[in-house]
Amino acid sequence: MKFIILLFISAALFFTSAALAGDQGFVKEGSKRSITLPAPNITLKEGPGRDVTSSYCRICHSLDYITTQQKFTKAKWMAVVTKMIKVYGAPISGENAKIIADYITTHYGIGG
Repeated sequence: MKFIILLFISAALFFTSAALAGDQGFVKEGSKRSITLPAPNITLKEGPGRDVTSSYCRICHSLDYITTQQKFTKAKWMAVVTKMIKVYGAPISGENAKIIADYITTHYGIGG
């Protein structure tokens, strides 16, 4: 019985040390780990306001957050953009907020 317990302990120590030794390839800058994500390939539809929308929205999130949302009204999109500014601190001026809301409503919302 002691032999079986000793065998299990030895196996556990072996696999633990093997796992730790194999893990060294993932350690960068001391104990920090990192991965490289693929570049996003979301392209917004052509139209007035696309560049402003793309530039400001991608500061904080992927553009697929725009393309996969429900089809909201202009008022709802303006409320979303306002929330991004007031709650999350998005550096968007009032003029650009209107451009963004207009663009998203026209191309991904209900319109008008």
